[in-house]
Amino acid sequence: MNLATPTDLSAVRRLLRDGTHAEHVRLNQHPLLAGITRPDYALTTYQLVLTAYFHFYRALEAAIDQALAAGLSRFVYAPRRKLPWLVEDLAYFGIDPELAFRQAGISLPAMTLTDEGQLLGALYTIEGSSLGGQVISRHLATHLVLSPDQGARFFYGYGDQTMPLWQQFDSFINAALTHEAVRQSALQAARTTFATMEAVLDEYLARSQSASGA
Repeated sequence: MNLATPTDLSAVRRLLRDGTHAEHVRLNQHPLLAGITRPDYALTTYQLVLTAYFHFYRALEAAIDQALAAGLSRFVYAPRRKLPWLVEDLAYFGIDPELAFRQAGISLPAMTLTDEGQLLGALYTIEGSSLGGQVISRHLATHLVLSPDQGARFFYGYGDQTMPLWQQFDSFINAALTHEAVRQSALQAARTTFATMEAVLDEYLARSQSASGA
């Protein structure tokens, strides 16, 4: 969901938004996500998404932590960490993501971020997702009777702080990504991050279909 009009977009955000449009649309149309706002969306599918996201975010946030520890950027990510939200949601449902991971036999791609452009491009994908998460959160409350403290902490995200935190991030990347080469690095990393998230969902979908005999 785009909460800003074109005149509200920074130059960097416009580049990243337009340059990742196809990847973003494809992810939103993924079979595990396409119906997440519909009344008939299955709880088991939602739980599968949480498990897949746990493994994706664990890999991505490890790469983010490594990049920040190496001094690639001054951006402060610690208050925005999303993996603990997924841990909380999965615990609510009594799901052990490590056991589910081993049983599925899934191998995740290695993720590395080697410059500030790549780091901020990857962050763009997950910080931007927090906007759409607000819409999803409301549907989860209505259709699955879930709340931030009852299985829907991840999609609730920053709650009423979502827009201020997004604007803070937008200002940061617009100031940081001033050279064309770095902007292109950010764009490629954003595309790769979307593609990696899609690949992880594909793996979980395929394993779930195999397990059910579909």
